[in-house]
Amino acid sequence: MPKLLWVLLPVLIAAALLGWQLLRRRRPSRHALNIGFSLLLLAYLAATAGLGIFWVANQQLPVFDWHYLFGYATLLLVALHLGFNGRIVWRYFTRPRAAPPPRAAALRPARRGAFGLALAALASGAAYWLGLRHGRDAATPLARSADEASSPSALAEVERYHQMSSNSRRGVLRAPGIDWGQAPTAFKPAAADGRVALPPPGRAVPGRFDLAALSTLLWHSAGITGSAGPLKLRASPSSGALFPTELYVAALDVAGLAPGLWHYDALRHALVSVAQGAAAAAAPAAVAEVWPPQPAALVLATAVFQRSGHKYRERCWRYVLADLGHVLENLRVAAETTAVHAHFALRFDEARCAAALQLRGMDEGVLALLALHPRARLPAAATPMPALGWRGAAALDAHPLGITGDMHVASSLHAVPGGGLPAAPPAAAPAPAFDSDAMMLPPPVAVPHDVLRTIAARRSVRRFADEALPLDALSGVLAALAAPPGLLPGPPLSVDVVVHAVAGLAPGAYRHHPQQHALLPRRSGVDLRGAARAAALDQDVIGDAAVVFVLSLPRRALLADASGPARAYRHALLQAGCIGERIYLEAGARGLAACAVGAFHDDEAAALVAADPAREWVLHFAALGRPAS
Repeated sequence: MPKLLWVLLPVLIAAALLGWQLLRRRRPSRHALNIGFSLLLLAYLAATAGLGIFWVANQQLPVFDWHYLFGYATLLLVALHLGFNGRIVWRYFTRPRAAPPPRAAALRPARRGAFGLALAALASGAAYWLGLRHGRDAATPLARSADEASSPSALAEVERYHQMSSNSRRGVLRAPGIDWGQAPTAFKPAAADGRVALPPPGRAVPGRFDLAALSTLLWHSAGITGSAGPLKLRASPSSGALFPTELYVAALDVAGLAPGLWHYDALRHALVSVAQGAAAAAAPAAVAEVWPPQPAALVLATAVFQRSGHKYRERCWRYVLADLGHVLENLRVAAETTAVHAHFALRFDEARCAAALQLRGMDEGVLALLALHPRARLPAAATPMPALGWRGAAALDAHPLGITGDMHVASSLHAVPGGGLPAAPPAAAPAPAFDSDAMMLPPPVAVPHDVLRTIAARRSVRRFADEALPLDALSGVLAALAAPPGLLPGPPLSVDVVVHAVAGLAPGAYRHHPQQHALLPRRSGVDLRGAARAAALDQDVIGDAAVVFVLSLPRRALLADASGPARAYRHALLQAGCIGERIYLEAGARGLAACAVGAFHDDEAAALVAADPAREWVLHFAALGRPAS
């Protein structure tokens, strides 16, 4: 039953009882109606207050809908109550006050008052239970395997963060976190001095890396592609439309642009000077793991943590990295159209990059660095700089960001002379074993499309048509997710498919086997719409979609990254966003709609696809279906 009907159920029951009395020609007195209105109003007021005090005050996402619906019903009852009692109020102020009733006569109404208070307590308790049912809290500690027990402290930091940022119904109230303060501005203030206007996007000449090519890459990564009222929509999606990502360019050899460090001003589609000169531009390259020959430019991606943290708190680090993954995938795809190769730096020195960009403290953290090589002078393979080794960062700066700052520091690196990190295990999680129960998917058929137009038209769609998808469409989307080239080499993520409505495929949960392009049944023949919606904090977009993609990280992959578990965790979250953006682009090419979702109950998400939380962590949801007309 829809939320609105649940909220209005007491009013509807009261209306039905009134109608029944009228049919029996037992018209209630005005006093009885007044009492009925008062009891309903008291119940709704208590429910609204209960949701607000216990749950909305803690920013529990799935309770907001219940709170404002109860609030609207309360306002309706207040209006009816005041209208019904307007004459009594008027008389109170215009007529002499009547003598108080005898004490004995007041005893009976007192019992009715006790009944009203009991009803209010019941409504408040029901609202609190509703918040408990839909609220969130940190998950219980995750079990460690034997080989992880002696792992470096970075793994313990990853487990601590993942646990504290996980959602679960098991608790009542979360432990108080840090004070994130108010929402910052959506765009960084930019001075008029040192600003270079960029050409309109899409006019780049393939094979020539100049200001037009750079404009195309930046706009299709993080540029403004539309508006919805005061909200500026971007080329890449963002959790809560908060857009924490900022892009910087270290121009080394860009025709039409002076060498130096530049900030991309998305609001004005312009570059703003941060530092000039080749030395300033080359500073980040001196602390990265690449790359003779010299790239034409470097792109440094940062996140303004407070933009997401003021709403999502401890979970914001997950969101800003997934958001950035969407941005980076768009950048890679746009670069391909201009014959430019985007090389992701697995290792770079965050502290020195932040200093070069004149970033202070932890308000804005450097999260990714990419080198842009025109294909005409692309090396056969990126060559590591042998003089540099890498180790995990002990600290960047004193920070007030709690576990978000701790996780950012733990996943950061310092460049050191020689040495480096110890050797890592040779491989991450193997591909799932193929068995006889696997269902082979039809061969994928590529759909030709203008990828830049697809990026520009991309939107998150939250309403889907009640219509099954053809199996070949699902096959094409899954093939696009596994197709090379990917921006990030690892760690590999598992892709599970929760099928609600696909022609020729039974509902249930399946794991995609990319090598055989087949589906391995996990929970076959089970209608999982209700479970998927509940796991995603009762978001209808997950329950109404035809297909839900669930991306998971095998925990053993955290030990396979030579940069350490915390760095691997960062890469996994980035990769989840990259895969999510591939879903958007492939959906757009096929006339379908998609929506990325990062809010879910972690334990229920794992149960949804029959994943063992001790062995793999769910990182991301994405819904797919036909858009509602």
